[in-house]
Amino acid sequence: MEYVVLTQLAKEFGIDRSHVRKYILKNGFSPIRIRTPESGGQLTLALTQEDAESVRALRQQQGFSQQTPVANGTDGFLYIVQVVPELSSTRVKLGFASNAQDRLASHRTSAPTAILIKTWPCKRAWEVCAIASMTRSECELVANEVYECDNIQGLIKRGDEFFRVMPA
Repeated sequence: MEYVVLTQLAKEFGIDRSHVRKYILKNGFSPIRIRTPESGGQLTLALTQEDAESVRALRQQQGFSQQTPVANGTDGFLYIVQVVPELSSTRVKLGFASNAQDRLASHRTSAPTAILIKTWPCKRAWEVCAIASMTRSECELVANEVYECDNIQGLIKRGDEFFRVMPA
């Protein structure tokens, strides 16, 4: 039987191994301990190939991109989340998070079908300016960084333009 080690899934998802472990346990998967040449013969956690595919499919179904980045330190990401896409594809939440995946998970406590649309590397100090720039047209504030935006692609384009001119 073929196995996929959690370190491999962590690389694919762009998160650390401990987050992958928590995610798979939370979603009912049971990793096993195997020895691999990559782990120097030490025991490491793995999933069957079938379970690994199920985890990948579940993450995609939950709106995680293949590699949703996770920030280190005080820098983070500005994100756009479609709050309740089945009711309104134009209602979005913009915000800053050091971990976009964790933030999406917290949004899903009140909006279980929320979808992460896009993230940009961002410094916390840029958040207010970025949101103001992105929502300057075709968007109306509903409440607490939630906007009704007539043109989501235009919103994304304004975000791309804003972050293109910001320092790396």
